[in-house]
Amino acid sequence: MKISSKLLVAGVSLIAVALAQGSAEAARAKKSDDTSAAWTPPGITLQPLGKAQGYDLGKQTAAFLGRDEIVFANAKGMTLYTYEMDVAGSGKSTCVAECAEKWRPFLVQQAGFKPNGTWTVISRDDGAKQWALAGKPLYTFVNDVDPGSVHGNSPAKTGSRRIDGAGRVVGGGNRGGGVRGAAPDVPLPKEWKTANAFPIAGIETPSGIQVREVPDATAVVLVNHEGRTLYAFGGKAKDKIDGSWNPAPAPQFAKKIGDFNFVTRADGIKQWTYKGQALYTYEYDTASGDAYGIGRDAKFDIAAVTRYYMPAGVSVAHTQGQGKVLATAEGMTLYRRDGHILQSGGGRSLRRGNPPRPAVGRDIGIDPRCSAECLVSWKPFLAPADAQPQGFWDVATRADGQKQWIYQGYAMWTYGGDRKPGDMNGNDDFQYAFAGQANMASDAPMPTYDFGTWMDGAPAMYWIIATP
Repeated sequence: MKISSKLLVAGVSLIAVALAQGSAEAARAKKSDDTSAAWTPPGITLQPLGKAQGYDLGKQTAAFLGRDEIVFANAKGMTLYTYEMDVAGSGKSTCVAECAEKWRPFLVQQAGFKPNGTWTVISRDDGAKQWALAGKPLYTFVNDVDPGSVHGNSPAKTGSRRIDGAGRVVGGGNRGGGVRGAAPDVPLPKEWKTANAFPIAGIETPSGIQVREVPDATAVVLVNHEGRTLYAFGGKAKDKIDGSWNPAPAPQFAKKIGDFNFVTRADGIKQWTYKGQALYTYEYDTASGDAYGIGRDAKFDIAAVTRYYMPAGVSVAHTQGQGKVLATAEGMTLYRRDGHILQSGGGRSLRRGNPPRPAVGRDIGIDPRCSAECLVSWKPFLAPADAQPQGFWDVATRADGQKQWIYQGYAMWTYGGDRKPGDMNGNDDFQYAFAGQANMASDAPMPTYDFGTWMDGAPAMYWIIATP
């Protein structure tokens, strides 16, 4: 049985985007799409570890997903590791023979890669080319079967009953709370480390300045003690700065730390600089994670430590009430197909009310599980034929051979009911769905909807705006 309904959200039209703002966003997108300078080369992806994969469908997970650790991973999302016995910059791997049977060298699959200082290639004794990060060779672990795994410990067991990457039924509990008394994780040997993308190690910051992932900025950026995004001024000293930009104050006895220094302003206030550029906050960023200053003035850009890869043809649009959303190059909103238990949290119409759960997105895949009539309106957001997984972006091959973009586990779609840039008429369109499936566990609760993640209670499939 399927019952279709639509929740209309007031005030979801786009704010008119100023030309200067659009120009700045376009410049940032071009910079992020430069694969030769991207944080992650083609074929190397980013994966949040543990529960941030979203296997758990419980209320707390539906309301909040912490992304405390994000690792570099291979094209299939398997975690990458470094080995303590390898000497950075030596060009040699010491994990050979029996060691390499469990810790498999992460080999270069594509030709034509140019080392960029962070990502390099070493030659193994057998002549194979192996990736290295900051001079340290990279490996995968043979028992990792699901994205977000560490040393064979899959976060899938913390969620609802499902079949993991090895074909085993794992998880369980009340609406995906995991199984009480499940076997504890096997510790990662001390000589092995996950290749962490975030938190970023080795960056010295002054007191009151932190490094934080800001999804709306599609980057890891500097923030002040309140968590507010910092911006770097790239203009000239004589340029006029309006009152919406506030200098990031440095203490009276500030000292140079790493890439941070300070200047003394004409009003006597000391102001932090990063890599020679003065730092500011933007008045209308009122909460941690806001990045509304992007594009407001071409002389300012986020104080980025590193930027996420964004494909050509993808933009970030400003919206009223919904923050920032992903859109096509023409400004048409992108959506993801998601699944939720109605009792498990709320806020779907609120800004970032539905955090992406990559595990659920991968389960749904490119099959939106809707009628033929539905598919007339919903179209896959296609990727170039030569597109490769990179950063948070993946690609799936459709039945007709075309490639479709995947972002943080979710297939990307456009909606025919959106007539102009900024429309979000497909947001929060949902269908209740109950179906018994032959591959369900015999003790699975009923009614249950199975798309890989078994949902009990009152499950529904949603079309939701895609956020950065």
